[in-house]
Amino acid sequence: MSPDARRAPSPPTAGPAPVAPRPLGPAGRLLLLPGMLLWVGAFLPEPVAWATVPGLLCYLALVEGSGRLREALLWTVILGALAVGAGYHWMAETVQRFGGLPASVAWLAAALFGVAGTVHGLLFVLVHRALRRHGRRPHPLVVAATIVFVESLPLRFFPWLVGHGAVDVPPLRQLAEWGGVPLVSFALLALIVPLREAWVWARRDPAARPGAGLAALGVGLALFLLGWWRFEEVRDADARAPRHLRVAIVQADVGAFDKRAEENARARATLVSVERYAAGSRRAAEAGAELIVWPETAVASGIPFLLPRPEPGRTLGALAHRGHEVIRDLGADHAFLIGAYESIPTRQRRLTGELVDERYNVAALRARGDRNAPWSVYRKVHLIPFGETMPIGLSHDLLPQGFTMRAGTLPQPLLRLDGLTIAPFICYEAILPEHVRALCAGARPDLLANLTNDSWFTSWEPYQHLNFSRFRCVEHRAPMVRATNTGVSAFVDATGEVVKRLGVGEEGVLVHDVPLAAHPPTLYARTGNLFPWLMGAWVLLALLASAWRGPRA
Repeated sequence: MSPDARRAPSPPTAGPAPVAPRPLGPAGRLLLLPGMLLWVGAFLPEPVAWATVPGLLCYLALVEGSGRLREALLWTVILGALAVGAGYHWMAETVQRFGGLPASVAWLAAALFGVAGTVHGLLFVLVHRALRRHGRRPHPLVVAATIVFVESLPLRFFPWLVGHGAVDVPPLRQLAEWGGVPLVSFALLALIVPLREAWVWARRDPAARPGAGLAALGVGLALFLLGWWRFEEVRDADARAPRHLRVAIVQADVGAFDKRAEENARARATLVSVERYAAGSRRAAEAGAELIVWPETAVASGIPFLLPRPEPGRTLGALAHRGHEVIRDLGADHAFLIGAYESIPTRQRRLTGELVDERYNVAALRARGDRNAPWSVYRKVHLIPFGETMPIGLSHDLLPQGFTMRAGTLPQPLLRLDGLTIAPFICYEAILPEHVRALCAGARPDLLANLTNDSWFTSWEPYQHLNFSRFRCVEHRAPMVRATNTGVSAFVDATGEVVKRLGVGEEGVLVHDVPLAAHPPTLYARTGNLFPWLMGAWVLLALLASAWRGPRA
């Protein structure tokens, strides 16, 4: 045998050749749809965090398995419309009740809202398929970064970020201290997207990246452990808090139609509301509450708080004239934080001579003391379209209430009580992290106070509203008192955990000793919503790198 023959390599061992997966057919895409819709479970009144796993895995499989771009876009619209429609099914009825619109218009508005909710999904499809156009699969962490970036773009009225589905997972929830809810989304995705990579690898796709999937999983686990450590640390600090504030929430269970009747000065509705808030406040005083909290617009008449000038005695007189003598009677020993309307002094219209009734929606704090104890006021900034204000120049006469609401502006000073700072925000503002951050202006408040009227809404909304707002506690490491007219009222600690609550349709008084630990200002409070923009820069670099490398061999 010649030397060359001895050195010749042996033929490769025969084995199964890798098989590139074919695009999904219509039947395959239909089979994925129920799995995707399971994601709605993460936004139930009692969220099911694991529902995010099949929802995202099936969605990624659909986006990657659709043969043509237009098919992926079409299925994304279908998924978004169904998912948003299920998650916010209460919107059509709410538009009817809150805005007084006919049923046909209300359901059309809800349908348009559902379609608009797919914009982020459509952007993800475009970017993700661009990353895969040369036959390479993007790194799972790049996939996570893409979702985080597109879902954080300011294109939605209500939030539905991936991270919101982890509200009942304490270790993941704590990450909001550093990067807000987008960082929670990233950590959850870092745990889920590698499962998609394992799915692809199991199908013997030659482009699969199991090593990258393991690396992404390691990042997700590291963030989970970091959040667990922080959760325990904050709980220990609260347990050792040197000071507590005994706070009482009065939930009168005066509903939407009762509130509107009171605004129209119907005597019976006014009497019921006044009696319930008075009785609840007296129970709170008997329980030793230092601060008694009423929800948004608990006082439905216009009250002169600080305009045209602060006159505490005049303010108390106006409240007593409308039946709320309890504030005067208990005010010597108990502070009050109440939701009300602040009347705005206006001139008569020059041509008609008609008086203009203009008001602010306010959270008004009265320090304990005699009738000259000072009031401080926060004026709601973000008014609800079609309920409190009319967009695009439409007439305010279309609104069901008989007055015009004006929006407050930022900056506004935080409320102060016995050396403590209270950051108040009203209703919808609780789901706007940048608003609460701007209100706090980089400082860490001792207490967050959310005054809300969720009685206009039905079904899941009061619970979703509470769950979305819980992240504000983590972002600022401050406890929150949440007072609502008809539920859900709650005390939430600095870790975002609900400590006590009163459900929908319950009348009662909730009392809690709120720990006031000295947590420093958080990274999120100092830097804001920076994290998703960092993710966007990373995705842009990945797109450039993909284009530079060219087609996969």
